[in-house]
Amino acid sequence: MLYQQSSRSVIQEEWHLPDLLDGARALHDALLNYAGDGVYADLLLPWLRDNPQLLGWLRSFAQRQGNPVPPASKEELWVLHAFSRIGQVLVLPLQQGRGNGEGWAGPPLSLAEYEAFVEALGMTVLRPAQFSPFYHEIVELQPAGSAHARAAILAWRWPCVMLGNMLFSRGGVDVCAGKTIFKPGIADASTLYWADRRKGRPVNDLSHGWGSNSQWRTSFRRDYVVGDTRLYNVDGKYDLATKGADTADDGRFPVLTLAERIELLTQRCLVSSTKAHDELWPYDDCWRDSADNGGVRERWPRWLSALLGSGRRGTNA
Repeated sequence: MLYQQSSRSVIQEEWHLPDLLDGARALHDALLNYAGDGVYADLLLPWLRDNPQLLGWLRSFAQRQGNPVPPASKEELWVLHAFSRIGQVLVLPLQQGRGNGEGWAGPPLSLAEYEAFVEALGMTVLRPAQFSPFYHEIVELQPAGSAHARAAILAWRWPCVMLGNMLFSRGGVDVCAGKTIFKPGIADASTLYWADRRKGRPVNDLSHGWGSNSQWRTSFRRDYVVGDTRLYNVDGKYDLATKGADTADDGRFPVLTLAERIELLTQRCLVSSTKAHDELWPYDDCWRDSADNGGVRERWPRWLSALLGSGRRGTNA
């Protein structure tokens, strides 16, 4: 893990987490079963009114302090995971293609209604102008005229959402970039990890393959912004900044280099590597980028491309 957490339970007495998880699951299932044409008024607004405990817990979690990352119990991570699956269902109408092999378009919800709902949950909507794998998910890639052109955002499909300084969900964007930065057919079509539902690309999530109850005991991936540092998957057990390149392929088929593991972790998919992408395991890795590790935060594509070519490790403070 990037940061050791306190072993003391962080569950406050006023929150009964099994009930909170049940409340989030109920909304998720209701969205899947909804057959009307006004899901915001018919389902989301009444749910917000009827679940003040869940709203209170989300706001309290957003304000929780840490050193620098706040602690969270596994039960709390289950509740956050349930909310992330709700969010993935709600942005389906803003995507094109088929989701998870299904023809369902998603619940009838506009972009404005989606933003109003997540803000009612106590979250913040962002649209960072400069592409970053922390804030942005590539939906569609257009090749740039120059092979080395840095990524530029062409359009937003849905916004990035934050819960305090924790990333709740990345924004979906159309991007233009050189083919040495993002490869067409890879960056926008390879398996997306930590994802339960998307249209137009395969997904992989730790909740997949389990029963109707067991799947909901899946932990949410936590990414944080702390000052000028971005922390990826803070609960992961392998810090890629300190783990040697000679052990970078532990348990991965096909073998991934250290740079490819960083790419997979930060982008949540492969974007430049052409290796098989459907049976990987990025879930134990963690990483940080900041101004103190060679400017990765501002220049990460160029830095990562160089690392891919050389096989060397990047430096990190």
